[in-house]
Amino acid sequence: MYDVAEIGRQRYQIKRDAGISAQRKDGSFTSAETDINAAAAESYAAEQMGLDFDARVTKHGDGGVDLTLPIRIDVVWMGVDKRTGKPRETGHLIINPDEPQRWSDIYLVVKGSVETGFDILGWTTHNELVRLPKRNFGYGEKFAMPTHRLRPISELIALRMERTV
Repeated sequence: MYDVAEIGRQRYQIKRDAGISAQRKDGSFTSAETDINAAAAESYAAEQMGLDFDARVTKHGDGGVDLTLPIRIDVVWMGVDKRTGKPRETGHLIINPDEPQRWSDIYLVVKGSVETGFDILGWTTHNELVRLPKRNFGYGEKFAMPTHRLRPISELIALRMERTV
């Protein structure tokens, strides 16, 4: 089993050591707690999918791809509302078009926190995501999909089971 708290702390520190600002483009700030929750969400998704969690820490903190089948899966944690500090329940899957090294075949979206527990909101493919109009949330145009448009996790699990039979 992984120590997700330690993985999160390492990711946070490596990004600061690499000169990556703790202030996001939207003006909010990240923290070690953010990286701990993101790592925990990835670990939770791996467990739910019956896959291995890629716990590696790279020179940029996280390599982007968190799970693998014959395809790459990136687990995207919904984060917390910057006004309330509570985990986001809904919103948008947001992927930066300027960071193709972080693109994946499938994006699996997880809500919650270490404190409240996690739940998978759903998933989509990269191809479905990029067909939608880009959205600007105040920090440049991004690929974005409202979470209510995500596919149910049961479909992805069924596809995974078909591939392993």
